[in-house]
Parts: sequence; structure tokens; C-alpha cells
Amino acid sequence: MSVYTSDTPAPLSLEQSGWLFFNGTLFQVSTFDLEVELIWKKKLSLAQILYFVNRYVGDALFLYGTAVLLWVPDGAYFQRLCVSYLSSPFPSLSDPWTWLKFQMSVLLLKSLYPVQTFLTLLSSTGQSFGTVQTFLSVTTLGAMQGIMVHRIVSMYRHERKILIGLAGTFIVEMSAACILAGLSVRLAGAPVELSETLRSCIPVDMVAWSSALWFLMMIFDFLIFLLAAREGIRYRREALARQRSPETSEILANTRWSKEKSLLRILLRDSIIFPFIGLLMCMFNTLAWYVLPLGALQYTMNISAMGSPILGCRLILNLRDAYYRPFADELRNSTLRGKEPCVRKTPWYRYLDE
Repeated sequence: MSVYTSDTPAPLSLEQSGWLFFNGTLFQVSTFDLEVELIWKKKLSLAQILYFVNRYVGDALFLYGTAVLLWVPDGAYFQRLCVSYLSSPFPSLSDPWTWLKFQMSVLLLKSLYPVQTFLTLLSSTGQSFGTVQTFLSVTTLGAMQGIMVHRIVSMYRHERKILIGLAGTFIVEMSAACILAGLSVRLAGAPVELSETLRSCIPVDMVAWSSALWFLMMIFDFLIFLLAAREGIRYRREALARQRSPETSEILANTRWSKEKSLLRILLRDSIIFPFIGLLMCMFNTLAWYVLPLGALQYTMNISAMGSPILGCRLILNLRDAYYRPFADELRNSTLRGKEPCVRKTPWYRYLDE
């Protein structure tokens, strides 16, 4: 029986969890050479920082979840990790300095101790499984959306009103997301041992606003989608106008415009499709929360956790792969021709690494 029709669907199996983990890991390994060449060999930029957070915090999210659900040898460790936030001495978000010091100490312990020792120390401080997963998820999603904002601002040549509007909307959304995450981690967690090596931590006492984060993300992704679509329509109209003019098409043939046009198509394609995929993920998570049986949520949440780092990283890699290599060839060809076309505006691709 399908998970979408059964009131008591089977839990996410070990094979299904392994499939998600394997595909996420396969993406990371298969693109590592591109990452080194196109990301880390270039000058430091905001895109690099967002890429690092999106990719490696997303990896930490998967590794931590796998460690707790599959690798912990004793169920007692998991019992202590999946506990009520209210009964733990975890520092309150109302005291940001204490909370920050606690997080830094946890990161230090994680770098010094192996997995089992780290989980033991973590559980003894009351750091719950849901708390870690929640904040890692918010950080990964925030980095992914930050990458999309960076792309849209580049498309609009850093127009002041676009930059201020998107930056302000992004700050408001992330602030609300952190507040909602801080409130949601206070919910109790019920540890469930599905087998000797497979466990699950099910939140209980869910409140009506628990899915508000998905609505916020849905609105933001829709805004990004509209801005990208608007620029795509404008570009299409300009391209058609140039094609209708014989003089212009003759001048621009085999020049920088042809390369810029190809890059802009890639940027428009990814900037329209990727926010649309993010929008679909938010919609399916919301449906799983309110309409579909409870068991469907574990599928949609896992797919979202895997999809966020892939979408953000791929958006950068796709564009940089098209940006650096063709322009090296074009520079060679332009030198042989001995001339370049005059470009009035600063090309949009100049903003990509700022």
C-alpha cells in the first residue's frame, strides 16, 4: 500500500535511507573536481562562502542524522539524544551569548572526538537530535536561497532597488525562520527503535504553526522565480529584436554577444528552474504536513534535505563551468581577429564573482 494512501505507512526503510545518502554522496564526489577548479582556485567571494555553507553544512546534516539513526551502537545514546527540549539544560535562545559559546564548544568537541564520544558528550549536555537537525537544515536552506539571491542580483546588474528589496526580504525570512526553529526545538521527541540498527525520532505535541517555515520559503522562492522569469522575458524580447535587425545580427555574430547570450541562457535556465524546484519541495512538504498521511513527511523532508545542497551548489557550478571555459576560447579568437565589439553596459557576467 502506498505511503500516500495508508494511515499507518511503513517507516523509511534502511535501503531507502541508504539510497538518498548514496545519491547525495555521489553528487558530492562526482563534482569535487569541478569544485576545486571553479570554486577554490578563484579569488575569495561571497559565492564561495555560500557554496561552502550550502555544501558542507548539508553534508553535516546527513552525516549527523545517519550517525544518530544508524551508527550509534547502543540505544541508550539515542534515547538521550531524542528527548524533550524542555527537560534539558540546553542554553535558551533568549541568551544569545551563552547559546553562541555553547555552540562553539560543541564544534570544538566535534573536531577533537570520534563520533561515539561526541554523541555521548552531546547527549549529556542535553543537545537533542531535533535541535541539531533543525538548525543545520535552516542553515543549509538559508545558504541555498542566498545563492539564488546572489544570482538574481547579478542578473539585474546590482540594481539598487533589486539588491535592497531582495536583501531585506531575505533577512526578514531568515530571522523568522530562526525564531520558528527556536520555538520548534522545544517540542518533545519520542524515540522509536525500528530495529537494532535503525531508529527514528518522532516529534510529538506538534502545534499549528510548525509548518510556517515552509510557507515563508514558498513565498520567497516564488518571488525569486518571478524576478528570474521577468528577466528571461525581457532578454527574449531583446534577442528577437536583435535578430530582426540585419545590421545588428551581422555585427554581433561570432562576437562577445554570442558568448554572453549562451551564458545568459544558462543563468536564466537555472535561475528559473531551480527556484521552481525549491517551490515544489516546499509545496510537497506543506501537503505532507496537512493533507497526506504523517508517514509521507519523512519522504518529503529527506528529499528536501538532499535537494537543498544539490540545488545551491549546482547553480554555481553550472554557471562557472560555462563562464570560465568559453571565455578563454573567446579571448583567443578575439586576439586573432584583432578587434572586439563595443559594449555600452557593463556585462552582467562581471558581477558573478563579486
